[in-house]
Amino acid sequence: TPLYRQLKDWHRFGWNVCESTLAAWVIRGADKLRSLYDLLHQKLLQRPYLQGDETVVKVLREPGKKPTAESRMWVQRTVQKDERQAIYYAYRPDRSEKSACSLYSGFTGVLQCDEVYPKVACTDRVGCLAHVRRKFFEAAKYSQTAKGPLKILDQIFHLEKKWASLSSSARMSKRNEFLRPLFEKFWETLATCAALPKSLLGKAIAYALGQKEAIDKLLEYGAIDISNNTCEQAVKSLVIDRKNFLFSTSVAGADANAIWLTLIESAKANGLDPQKYLTKILTLVPRLGFFPTEKELEPYLPWN
Repeated sequence: TPLYRQLKDWHRFGWNVCESTLAAWVIRGADKLRSLYDLLHQKLLQRPYLQGDETVVKVLREPGKKPTAESRMWVQRTVQKDERQAIYYAYRPDRSEKSACSLYSGFTGVLQCDEVYPKVACTDRVGCLAHVRRKFFEAAKYSQTAKGPLKILDQIFHLEKKWASLSSSARMSKRNEFLRPLFEKFWETLATCAALPKSLLGKAIAYALGQKEAIDKLLEYGAIDISNNTCEQAVKSLVIDRKNFLFSTSVAGADANAIWLTLIESAKANGLDPQKYLTKILTLVPRLGFFPTEKELEPYLPWN
C-alpha cells in the first residue's frame, strides 16, 4: 500500500506522522537487512538451476534520466523442484546485457529465461514454451493455420501437467519418451506453415524458430519446468504492487522495494508467515552489527 494512503489510517489512529518520515524508515529498515539480502542472492547463484525475468518500473529522480523514463526490476528465482526456495528482486536502471551480467556474475548453472540474456555466462540456457504458446494462441484468433501448432503445444502442456510430481530424472525420462516426438512434429509443422512475416502467425513462427535450440534443451533437464511461469508469477506480485504505488521517488526507494520484495516473497515461498519473519529478522539481524559473517546470517535465511 502506498505510503500516502497509509497516512490517513495513521492519522486516524492519532499518530501525526508525515510521508517523508515513513519513506525514510522504509529505506533505513531495508538497509538494516541488506546483508541478509546480499547473502540470499549469493546462495541463489550457487543453485544448479535458476529462472529469470524482469519488468518495467519508474523512478522519478534517477540521475541522468527523465522522470518518464523506464527502469527495470529484475527477478531471479529457484525452480519449483529446488529444496531451497528463493526469489530475488534487484533494481537496475536498464535492461542491458551489462545489467544482466552483473546480476548473474558467478552463476555457472542452467538458466531458464527469455532471449534477452543470451550472453549471460552460465553453463546453458533453456527457453520457455509458454512464451511460444502465447504467440500462437493470439495468432489462432485470426488464423486457422495457427491452430495446428497450438494443438501440439496444448498436448505437450497436458502431458507435462501429469508429471509435475515426478522426480527430475523420471520427468526427463517421460519427456524424452513422449515429448520428443511432439517437439519434432511441432518443428515440422512450422516448416510447412505459410504466413506473412508481419502477421501474428508469421511473428509467432519467427519467435519459435529463434528459440528452437533453447526450447529443445527442455528435454535435457527434468528439474526445470517447460515454462518460466513460476518466475513470471513472482514478477506479477511486483506488477500488482506497481499498480498501487506507480513509481519510486528515488533510486534508494526502488532499491529498498527490491529488498522488501525479496524477503517477503522468499518467506512466502518457504511457507513462512511474512509478517512474523520480518518481525524476527528486524529484531535480531541488526544486533549482529555492521559486518555480520555468513555463519551469523545463515540461520535467518528463509529456508532455515
